[in-house]
Amino acid sequence: MTDKVDGIALPAYIRSTFVDSPIPMGIFDREGTQITVNAAMIRLWNLPPDTVGHFNMITDPQLAAAGSAEHHRRVMQGETVVLPPHAFDSYEAGLQMTGAQRRWVETTFFPLRNASGAVTHLGSLLRDVTHEVDQRLAIEAARTEIEAQRDTIESLSSPVVQIWHGILTMPLIGAIDSRRAQNITANLLEAIAARRARSVILDITGVPVVDTQVAQLLIQTAQACRLLGCEVALVGVGVEIAQTIVQLGVDLISLVTLADLQAGIAWAFRLQGLAVVQTVGGRPATRR
Repeated sequence: MTDKVDGIALPAYIRSTFVDSPIPMGIFDREGTQITVNAAMIRLWNLPPDTVGHFNMITDPQLAAAGSAEHHRRVMQGETVVLPPHAFDSYEAGLQMTGAQRRWVETTFFPLRNASGAVTHLGSLLRDVTHEVDQRLAIEAARTEIEAQRDTIESLSSPVVQIWHGILTMPLIGAIDSRRAQNITANLLEAIAARRARSVILDITGVPVVDTQVAQLLIQTAQACRLLGCEVALVGVGVEIAQTIVQLGVDLISLVTLADLQAGIAWAFRLQGLAVVQTVGGRPATRR
């Protein structure tokens, strides 16, 4: 026993499957015109009853931009074409009078054949993946925001401060991993070049742990600074950090190490032939 769906002869059980399937399904003719859809397709896009016969997958701008003409051609030659998740707006396509109905769907186009085996129509199966895609996009957006916030925090926790003409200081605060180490070096070198600094004071008072990685960072940063003609002093080395460095066997002989920031400033002034003196009025001043 056979029955027809818009003129297409189908066995009764296949017709029942098409009509009652919870999977959105549609059928297109050889010219790309949609000639029938099932109830699930109507629910998916909130389609009005007169949609059928007025939508063409080949000429629709949204589908055409994704290669619908080629997809239709391949299916009519007997291929099955599976499309990854893509967005479609039924309002933009003119299928609705009001309101937007944008969904993300996975689509399978497959050939429908007559009794002699010739391809007569294109069938389509849709899977609504809007929820999954929206979740993925939300996660990606959240990750991007977290990365931006992390970059902001890192820049705030490792500021480059000009304390005098040609003298910069960078107070390092918190743990330092390889990613942050690269940012520290890059920010410092950019500041040296932009401000034509002659000396830099690295203050590690706020760094809780100095391991081999951090020690190597300090050495490499100092070497990079010297290549730009800028000397580097390390200040804020506490007793525990000093013991750790000795235990690690890290050689910091290439670095100038001083007790605190005040000593670092005095060192930087001496490099420029400057000194801080006490004036008669009690206010400090610099002199050469």
